Amino acid sequence: MNIIFLSELADKAFINHMNTKGTVILVPKDDRFDPRIGSHPDLVISILDNTLVIDENAHRNIFQQLDALGLPYVTGSGELAASYPQDIAYNAVITKDYFLHRTSHTNPLLLLHSQSAGKKIIPVKQGYSKCSTVVVNDNTLITSDQGIYHSAKDFMNLLLVQPGHVLLEGFDSGFLGGASGVIGDTVIFHGDLSRHPDFLRIKAFLEAAQKKLLYFDGFPLTDIGSILVFNYQERHDGKSPHYRKHVNIPVFISHEGCPNDCVFCNQRKITAKPEPMTLDEVSGQIETYTSTLDDRTYIELAFSGGSFTGIAAQLQERYLKLAYEYKKAGKLQAIRLSTRPDYISSEILDRLKRYGVDTIELGVQSLDDEVLKASNRGHLTLDVYQAVALIKTYGFQLGIQLMVGLPGDTKERAVLSSKLAALLKPDFVRIYPTLVIKETELLRLCYQGGYHPLSIEEAVDWTKDMYQVFLRNHIPVIRIGLQPTDLIAEGKEVLYGPFHPAFRQLVESAYFLDRLRSKLDGQGSALDKASHIEILCNPKDLSQVIGHKRRNMLELEGEFPQLQVIPDERIRPMTVDLRLPLLPERH
Repeated sequence: MNIIFLSELADKAFINHMNTKGTVILVPKDDRFDPRIGSHPDLVISILDNTLVIDENAHRNIFQQLDALGLPYVTGSGELAASYPQDIAYNAVITKDYFLHRTSHTNPLLLLHSQSAGKKIIPVKQGYSKCSTVVVNDNTLITSDQGIYHSAKDFMNLLLVQPGHVLLEGFDSGFLGGASGVIGDTVIFHGDLSRHPDFLRIKAFLEAAQKKLLYFDGFPLTDIGSILVFNYQERHDGKSPHYRKHVNIPVFISHEGCPNDCVFCNQRKITAKPEPMTLDEVSGQIETYTSTLDDRTYIELAFSGGSFTGIAAQLQERYLKLAYEYKKAGKLQAIRLSTRPDYISSEILDRLKRYGVDTIELGVQSLDDEVLKASNRGHLTLDVYQAVALIKTYGFQLGIQLMVGLPGDTKERAVLSSKLAALLKPDFVRIYPTLVIKETELLRLCYQGGYHPLSIEEAVDWTKDMYQVFLRNHIPVIRIGLQPTDLIAEGKEVLYGPFHPAFRQLVESAYFLDRLRSKLDGQGSALDKASHIEILCNPKDLSQVIGHKRRNMLELEGEFPQLQVIPDERIRPMTVDLRLPLLPERH
């Protein structure tokens, strides 16, 4: 499914043709920019490793169209303005292996991800890098910019053409890249490319790159701020539909295999088991669980509680061989394990593949190097990216675990970590608030005043914004907060920090309160205290929409006393809609 972003100023016949190639989203004028280029898509949108990155303050209409289509995206933050180079943050050339831009003004999310992903960063002076470049394929460019050509020619296949000859109203000339885009095997130009003095060279260059050429001779070649094409492929979990429920059989390996103690960790306290489970105990655990489950249950054995791939190879083999025998016998459908990013290698993954492991969860915790160092984590963001790339090469399912409120963390860093994690496209995520456990370095830091744990309110607020990142990107968040046990309870092993037995409900309630406020604020003066307002939500979300202990309703009823929440199967999960006076019911 192609999603094609075009300026609202694109030629009407061109727009109509693009509608036959995919779903067109017209980008309205953004008042922050020079009005002559205010609707150019590449000022607010980048496509980064087939993920949409959109400025969080882009025109609301863009987000409405994306949300209506149910499309994933990550938002970027930062100040944009009309004067150059304050308008270039998203105007980078990004391919699989290369990143070209005036990096002093690149949006941080784009640059951080590209650096961590191992792309070759090619700094150039031209801030309008994307506009200045026809991106033919991942290694092939056409540009009229001398600086781009000389900076990139030793790494990529480039064609340098004459500048100018592209219309951009109000300017002496536009850019050739701003009049182009690629859909599949075709490079498309907005206007009559045949009148460009280098037409024949461009045509031959595209043919050599095995690309077709399409241009429109009914109007002049015109810069509309690039034709951005996002190829959206819906995610599937791969499970057979005949399974009606999913059960995990937990196998705790305690602190085995972990090379160091992170400041927050006392894993033996967390698992309540000082020694790893024996093979007999694992076998007994499997037999106990499977004896009570039918063949319509998806049963997964989960090695957790430590860094599985860090334990001795022989012990790994014994655990895995036992699990694999049960899997081959049909008593287990899947095997998963958790480990550290720096304990992933081809040798390790070969072993896991040989014994039928399906899913690897990485204890990432943060994608901010300063936070990782302050937490004595023992790995950096680069290690995470390298591990993820290797895991995906082998075809394993990938889970990522993040923590909120580690030493050195801020809300901005935590949310940025979630955005970077979303760009890695994991199959699922877990989010845990940082708790201060007995007998940890973090407790010592607390006593010395070197660490201040988050309050419940702060942790909920930070986690809510992280959660929203994954919801937007259709990435399941399978756990939020530690599961309450006899040990993991405030005043027992947890001494300080944002522990709450219903932490996930608090987060989801806060998320829905934000959604409701946004919906209600969007009605402006059309609503008052006399308005009867019906909130429609999916039945599964009813309690979260109402809020923990009716918190959401109590907060909103002061302003809108006649609120009513109505479950409606037609509403997508984790969304809400309003039914208002004098407005017809939506179908």
